[in-house]
Amino acid sequence: MTAGAVRAGRGVTVVGVAGLVALTGGWLLLDAGPLRTAVGWAAVAALAGCVLALTGVVLRAGRVTPARGYGLALDAARAPAPGAGAALPAELHGSRWPWARVTAVALAVPTALVLFCALGAGTPDRGAVPGRIAAADYVIKELPVVAVGGVERAGSSSRASSEADYTVRLPAPHGGAAVPATFRAAVHRGVRQVGETLPVAYVPQRPGLGAVGADTRSAVEALLAGRTLPYGTAAVAGLLWGAAALAAVCVGTAVTGPPRRGRRVGKDWIALRVTAAGVAEHVERPTGDGAGPGAHAGPGTGSGSDSGSGSDSGSGSGSASGKSSARYACLILHTDTVTAVTAIDPGTDTGAATGTRTDVGTAPGTGTAPGTGTAPDTGPGTGPGDVPLRLAASHRRAAPLLTGATGWLLWKPAGPRGKVPADFVADDGWQLPGRLPAAEAARIAAVRAPAPFTVDAARRTRLLELGSHWTRTVPAGVLLGAAVSVTAAGVLLLPVDGGWRAWTAVAGALAPLLCWMITGLFGAPRATSPAAPVEAGPAA
Repeated sequence: MTAGAVRAGRGVTVVGVAGLVALTGGWLLLDAGPLRTAVGWAAVAALAGCVLALTGVVLRAGRVTPARGYGLALDAARAPAPGAGAALPAELHGSRWPWARVTAVALAVPTALVLFCALGAGTPDRGAVPGRIAAADYVIKELPVVAVGGVERAGSSSRASSEADYTVRLPAPHGGAAVPATFRAAVHRGVRQVGETLPVAYVPQRPGLGAVGADTRSAVEALLAGRTLPYGTAAVAGLLWGAAALAAVCVGTAVTGPPRRGRRVGKDWIALRVTAAGVAEHVERPTGDGAGPGAHAGPGTGSGSDSGSGSDSGSGSGSASGKSSARYACLILHTDTVTAVTAIDPGTDTGAATGTRTDVGTAPGTGTAPGTGTAPDTGPGTGPGDVPLRLAASHRRAAPLLTGATGWLLWKPAGPRGKVPADFVADDGWQLPGRLPAAEAARIAAVRAPAPFTVDAARRTRLLELGSHWTRTVPAGVLLGAAVSVTAAGVLLLPVDGGWRAWTAVAGALAPLLCWMITGLFGAPRATSPAAPVEAGPAA
């Protein structure tokens, strides 16, 4: 069931976001007709299928804690492997799904909000009169109002938006008496009075079909086309939605790095023998600071804990250059081949650079018990061979599983800024993608004497995606909330108007969040299958 859960998660990631985008885009951008109906119901069916697929995985395989989900991913990635010091693999796997998952979540949240706002505020059916007029040879002209009735104001102000029944006189086709026609229209500011004009659509040769009016010509055209929202409102919603989509891509790239293709290890790569030693907070100083490229902060400089989201904390402290220092959790890899860590200028503030590492998992040689959260004060620095590796996962949950693992840390030298794609290839057969701070990579390349390494074209590894078993960690309450949201979206697609639509849209938008809070997803969810104990690593 392990491979099935991973495939189900990838399918839900792609199909779920595609369904949300199709449903939102179809409701906002398509005219009334068979195409919009088909797109809407196909998208709802796809979303319902995703909820059923997640429910099926949880029922068949059992729900586990997120930490146990990481363990399942590690167990699946292990393979019979050569002993310590084995040759490097000639090819490294690409890594796309962590970026896809984070980007999908970042895109799904604003898309769902836009969708339910549009479903609640939109007009599901243009009505019989606009449909008959749209099917004929109509014109849109400014006609004076001859009567006003049934006024409903949105507020007490005279300039508040309103709805009212307006009566106009349509010219007779052959010069006879004018034909009165009444329609209900919404006006954004105040109420149109008798004698004022409104843009009205009607059929000159058949005035008996009635008329359609609004306060703007574009609103009349939207009514005739069967748009759920006026053109201007839909354009604003589309721009906000596009900005949210762009932000989602930026969030996914910032958290996990850009998607990676498979790569071949070349002679210009750098390879280090390393051992995973725990997790610590890395302090990355701005370029040009006298304190050097970075340090591993200790209890005196920051929390050192990982929030579990796998994203950079973004917090920092002041520096000599006036810029902030970035702080984020990293997996600490120890190697004896690096003989210098950071050159610290005595004239600068060294508080952040001279602290000790704050371990979440235990590291060899510290003597701390698992789960204590801190390491004892060992003096300035964390050792000459500590290399920080940023993972696209929760470092707090990954540290107890990875501590003590040995293997190769590989990367190709890149620019001096940002983070360099790197991979930890363990001796027991798995490859863990991560990112190395560019300043650390440059420092290691500068102090490390070039040494040849052997590449074995026959060696194969398995990609370790720590979040790939997320489908087994979804609480039942969140699945229930998702089912409520999909049901609400389907109900709002029905061509029935009324005040209930706004309340149904609110319920659909808030159902997953409310169930998330009720089921305690902010804490550790209860697992439905037993989780094997995990050793945090050997103690000294």
